[in-house]
Amino acid sequence: MSKLLSPFSYKYFRSGSAWIILLIGILLYALGYFGINADSIWKEIVIKIGDVLVIGVILGYLSNAAQFLGIFKQDLQDIIYGKEFISQRKDITPLWETVSKQMFRNKFPTLHKDLLNVVNGYFPKDEVSFYNDYEVNASIEWVNREQGIIKVTDTTTFELIAESKEQFTYPLVTWTKVADNGVYEEKILEFSINQVKPQIESEREFKDGDNICKERKILLHGYTKYEVRYVREKIYDINVDYYIGFRAKYIVNHLRVCLDYPEGIDATFIFRGTQHDFEDIRHGMSNRIEKKYKGIILPRQGYIFALQKGQ
Repeated sequence: MSKLLSPFSYKYFRSGSAWIILLIGILLYALGYFGINADSIWKEIVIKIGDVLVIGVILGYLSNAAQFLGIFKQDLQDIIYGKEFISQRKDITPLWETVSKQMFRNKFPTLHKDLLNVVNGYFPKDEVSFYNDYEVNASIEWVNREQGIIKVTDTTTFELIAESKEQFTYPLVTWTKVADNGVYEEKILEFSINQVKPQIESEREFKDGDNICKERKILLHGYTKYEVRYVREKIYDINVDYYIGFRAKYIVNHLRVCLDYPEGIDATFIFRGTQHDFEDIRHGMSNRIEKKYKGIILPRQGYIFALQKGQ
């Protein structure tokens, strides 16, 4: 049918060919109805030919018009919902609220704005987008078992995904609860970013309540993905700081953690606000806890190893 009607497409209307065919069809109608004897077989033949010409032109126009409108509609949708157009809109927040009402099916008529504000709080506000494949391997050793002094060595690797190649500051921070005049040491044994030792722009240590905070800042630029690896060693009193924890600063996509601990220490794993439980990784070792999380960990979520001195 499309080949039969192709001579009557929209471009033929513009060129005038279809109008000539339409005119011929009308003339054949006039001839058939008024110029030929009613008993003649030619009357019916002429009218049928007129039908083919007139109806063919009309259907050709309508089908091409419908096709044109469909293409126009698709192009319009591509423009309205396109990434470039969306990025230029100034009403993203009210648009998001309107769409969210439909997504939530108006189940939260009085809460949906607060719910969106909570979700919005998890979105990256600076150059870092998220962590990918975050992995921590930590081990505990006794320095002085009687006094409860331990050494914790953790090897951490992950991919840091940035929004752009522009320069930004990445903070490496650790907190340790330390009693007044208590035992405390902290140092970085190894540190590399994209297999290169980075330059630490600033380093400081300060008290934050009962905690000692050690902060290092590293300037990064030139990539959108940074492969980070560092080995950190801390010595402190397990009686004062009795847990090892991770609280995400950015969104984490997939996490794996392993803790080895010696005799005389009991360790319990606790997930920290994640939507799902961590999965156990079976290994057959009594003094090892190994877990993995497949999915997204939001900022301020993570895990805790609660430690306790045994007998």
